[in-house]
Amino acid sequence: MEFFSQPASWTLVAFIIFVGIGLYLKAPKMITNLLDEQIQRIKKELSDAMELKEEANTLLAEYQRKKEDALKEADNIIANARERAQIYEHAALTKSEEIIKRQEAQSIEKINQAELQAMSKIQQTIVEQSINAAEKLVSEKISVEKSEQIFADSLKDIDKLKI
Repeated sequence: MEFFSQPASWTLVAFIIFVGIGLYLKAPKMITNLLDEQIQRIKKELSDAMELKEEANTLLAEYQRKKEDALKEADNIIANARERAQIYEHAALTKSEEIIKRQEAQSIEKINQAELQAMSKIQQTIVEQSINAAEKLVSEKISVEKSEQIFADSLKDIDKLKI
């Protein structure tokens, strides 16, 4: 028991009791404060995480809506392009039919003109041949006096026709 006879021992015992009582009284409060701080920090992190999740969901919904709008717009653009293509195709077909008809009409007109020219040349050749044949026939069969008489009669007939 020599330990209790020395004042330093009692000082140590008093210190241990004092620290023990202090710890006994303050330790739960300190531990509670530490745990409360940790709980508050976790709650704040959860709250922040929930806010971030809500923002992410809002952004996701907005981008999905924008995606749907973009798809609808793309469908509208494609539909308009198809309509325009059909209009252009119809216009091109109509125009090509008009061009074909116009070229056909021009070809028919050229053929008709060629026929008229051929007929004119044939008639001109026939007239020339007839005149040549008539001249040859007349020169062989009719005398100069008789031809002058026929010419004078022809002039009289022409004068009668003018009146």
